Amino acid sequence: MLRSELRSKVLAKLTNARCELEDALNLSIPAARYDPVVIPEPARNRLSAMIDDLNSVLRQIEGSQ
Repeated sequence: MLRSELRSKVLAKLTNARCELEDALNLSIPAARYDPVVIPEPARNRLSAMIDDLNSVLRQIEGSQ
């Protein structure tokens, strides 16, 4: 497999992982006052930090082309 193909596959996997984390985070935020808390706020903050980390990794990989 060519290096560019491998890089593209890695970027796609990381991008999908970021999207899944974003979806989970969005689903976990209560929309109304009486909605159940699915994920406690500290865990939501960790998810948000993981998304930021993935964005940073993606930028780093894209910048190293």
